[in-house]
Amino acid sequence: MSPTRAPQSSNQPPWILVVDDEEAMCNLIVNSLAGEKVEVVTALSGAAALKIVSDRPSAPLLALIDVMMPGIDGLSLARKFASTLKRTKIVIMSGHLSDASWWPADLREVAFVAKPFHMTALTEFLREARLRADGPA
Repeated sequence: MSPTRAPQSSNQPPWILVVDDEEAMCNLIVNSLAGEKVEVVTALSGAAALKIVSDRPSAPLLALIDVMMPGIDGLSLARKFASTLKRTKIVIMSGHLSDASWWPADLREVAFVAKPFHMTALTEFLREARLRADGPA
């Protein structure tokens, strides 16, 4: 993965990365964001997510990452993204945790949402991500 990159270049459409080992959850999020004028790219593993990010010319506006996944877990992936994708909004999702009281200190800037969540939460995260991308570096 390249060092800090701007989320979007002027000729690249905005995109979101959804990382969840459950394909049904990925599909639900893709369908929920269909009217948001943003490309939603899915990865079924942390390794696949790292490859997608390294292969694309721009960073995602938003990365939605499941905590519990085989291989690279969501917290490890969030750490990697937080260190290199400085303007990407990172959100951790979990169906096993209900709050962020257990949150590691180094991930305090990462948002958390418990599954199941209302799909309007996704549009709010996207709005926040767009504001973050437009803000100062």
